[in-house]
Amino acid sequence: MKSRWTTCLLLAAVVAVWGVVAWRILAPARPAAPDVRPATDTPAVPQIVAETLRLDYPDPFLKGVAAPTPAARSVVRRLPPAGKAEPKRRERVQLSHLATVTAGGQALHILTIGGRQYELSLRDTAAGFRLTGADRDSLYLEREGTVYGVKRCDE
Repeated sequence: MKSRWTTCLLLAAVVAVWGVVAWRILAPARPAAPDVRPATDTPAVPQIVAETLRLDYPDPFLKGVAAPTPAARSVVRRLPPAGKAEPKRRERVQLSHLATVTAGGQALHILTIGGRQYELSLRDTAAGFRLTGADRDSLYLEREGTVYGVKRCDE
């Protein structure tokens, strides 16, 4: 360096900075100042909200709250065991679709039921069977609560 004055000044600045660093590291910690909250008009004990979830375990935050009285248990009787219903027996009836004819905006389905030929439209009855529905590939006949499906023929 050019002057002794500048060297001494820089050396004193370095010693001062390192002294502050050492003092901050080695000085005993002072207790932190307590948080001072401003006084408010709200009461010290918060009001209990009626819609809180309370289960059977003790909640550590609700220690001072009185335990709610348990509700009376409802009386529920068990139903008697249901007897096994006998499954409905499906009849072995020969059902086949022969053709579908559309005339006057109404579809007539030509079916063979038990060897006899019938022409049925929707909700018509023949030989105890009622035509309840039809879709693209099947017809549905119902007899005494049992639904029978009949595959449509390839026309």
